[in-house]
Amino acid sequence: MKNMFATGSLRSLSLGIALLGLPGVALAAERPAAPIEFLGEAQISGTATDLSGHANKLENGEPHNRFGGISALEYAGVGNRYIALPDRGPDDGATGYQCRYQVVEINVQPGAASPVTVALKETHILHDAKNRCFTGASQAIKCTDDCAGRLDPEGIRVLADGRKFLSDEYGPLVLLLDANDRETRRYQMPAHLRCLHPSDSKKAENNDNTIGRASNRGMEGLAITQDGKKLVGIMQSSLLQDGLRTGSGKIMGRYARLVEIDVDSGEVREFAYPMDDPSYGMSEILACGPGQFLVLERDGEQGEAAKYRQLNWIDLNGATDIASVESLPADKLPAEIKPVQKRTFLDFNAPEFHLAGKEMPEKIEGLTFGPKLADGRQTIVLAVDNDFEGSLPTKFWVFAVNDQLFAAR
Repeated sequence: MKNMFATGSLRSLSLGIALLGLPGVALAAERPAAPIEFLGEAQISGTATDLSGHANKLENGEPHNRFGGISALEYAGVGNRYIALPDRGPDDGATGYQCRYQVVEINVQPGAASPVTVALKETHILHDAKNRCFTGASQAIKCTDDCAGRLDPEGIRVLADGRKFLSDEYGPLVLLLDANDRETRRYQMPAHLRCLHPSDSKKAENNDNTIGRASNRGMEGLAITQDGKKLVGIMQSSLLQDGLRTGSGKIMGRYARLVEIDVDSGEVREFAYPMDDPSYGMSEILACGPGQFLVLERDGEQGEAAKYRQLNWIDLNGATDIASVESLPADKLPAEIKPVQKRTFLDFNAPEFHLAGKEMPEKIEGLTFGPKLADGRQTIVLAVDNDFEGSLPTKFWVFAVNDQLFAAR
């Protein structure tokens, strides 16, 4: 395992960023459309099993070793291997699924009959400092002698020495795991971001709290800066205090919060991310330059109804730190608060990719840079969350980006 992460994902990010060459390269509005090519898709069956050895059935009757539910993807830094991170398991926290990650090998050969292929190689179970397993079960709010408590893994990034940062949606919080997948540090978020009165019921959590993340709308994505000094998490949507409640209890606000965490001190800064619509949500974030990131934003539809699913470029430079701002307006920010800069980088519904239509999945969730191609183009690899549905495959998409897109002005 240690050899696998010998070079690590931080190096892979640095390689990607070096290719993107981004000092001051701001994807200006006057620049031409992105020279991006969709190379292909690979799938793992919705009924495939992982390598955990868990032969038991979960409470809902599904196999405990079912492969799926991939919510995050990270290049391992070696060869063509990637970490594919499932979330809390089938049925939205209704089962005692043991949290884990998968190691897959994704091979890319542009122009081949099957330009993208994928194969499962390893399965690893996550543990706390006392070697207890984490569970996705929503009712496991407190630890027990043999359970580390509930965890909803949504983002993962890897360091060169094999350590991993993992974001949890339940808290939200960030865990640091050692090379053997055991927790060594926990980054707690400020109170105004957290769920102070947790419950196993989504409705109860939203009713019992007036501040913090909305239920099942916590820290959905995680990035690490190229120097390894900062983590940046993104909330899936607006906080309870940053939006308005609809008649059904849904929180609707225009701004989600980006949370920048100092790796050494744990100190936090926050920034406002302007969503294109209050009903949309963010799935992942990936560093691509100094203060610059790619963010997955999408609607909650699938197939023909899926009208918005984009990879957006953002820049934190010049944005206002809102860590001391208890609540944001649901619609328009005051003049003294500047949100992050944002522009469209890639529209998955664009006709040239041939992805729009009845086969468009609802949840595009994993996002990472992969190795460069022989022609010098940078690969961007994405994973689709199938919610552990046996009838739906887990999909992996690969795009190639021409580095001239980021050529200095």
